[in-house]
Amino acid sequence: MKTLEQLSLTGQALSHTFRESRAGRLWTPWLVLGVLQGAVLLALLGFAHPLLAWAVAPVVRAIGGEPALHYPGFYRALPFLYSRVDLVMGAIVGAVATGWSTRLFAARWRREALTAGGAWSEIAPRALTLVLAQLPFQLLVLLFTGLVDRALAGQGGLVQRLGYFATLGGVVGMQALFLYLPALIVLERRGLWRALAGLPRAWARGFWAALLLGLVALLPLLPLYGLGQRSGLLVDRGTPELVGWVTAIQMLVALTVSFLLAGCSTLVYLGAVADQPGEEE
Repeated sequence: MKTLEQLSLTGQALSHTFRESRAGRLWTPWLVLGVLQGAVLLALLGFAHPLLAWAVAPVVRAIGGEPALHYPGFYRALPFLYSRVDLVMGAIVGAVATGWSTRLFAARWRREALTAGGAWSEIAPRALTLVLAQLPFQLLVLLFTGLVDRALAGQGGLVQRLGYFATLGGVVGMQALFLYLPALIVLERRGLWRALAGLPRAWARGFWAALLLGLVALLPLLPLYGLGQRSGLLVDRGTPELVGWVTAIQMLVALTVSFLLAGCSTLVYLGAVADQPGEEE
């Protein structure tokens, strides 16, 4: 499929996914993930409670250092604390939720009668494959962002801003490279190595659509990310508790974006990447 055709299909996928967002069962994987993320955030916010301190306080200290154990330093560190814990949760639970969502959306686009429980029964045996398949992406992002952060350490404001946008661009590009992995695993029932081996074919047919989807998904996250990066200002202005609300809103927006990205990528995969009748790989 030519580049313009891919971009056109991306627009159609966005429109269809928005329209189907009223279907409750399509949200099931993301509600499950959201409940777990919400529990993690509440546990961090209540780390000093006697019932939680024995388990959560050491995590807060290990990630945020000793200042994070005290008020209001905890709120200054909260966005970083949550992002580190959520990174692990996203790599495991998030990868499985994406595969689950992909199967539900595929059934929706194909007009199949499939419940959320039925979709889970299908993808549960592939949960470990979904997690392992996304590990290269997670590791690449960690390596790339770590290298950029070290390169920008001590640089001026303009260089820092340019580095910030370069980081975002790099992450979006890497996301596009791995976007169709869940579909290869769940819809084509491929194992780990066959799914990874199928990526070049997926890039040839739908890379530009994947890149555009990543850019569109990034837009609603940018303002909240910037606000999260300025959590120190909220603390300095005497409203540290607002950092908790900002983090919660970031979580909800990210879940919504993940839902839309799963629906759009599945439709693009079915329309442009997957073999059509009569085709052979």
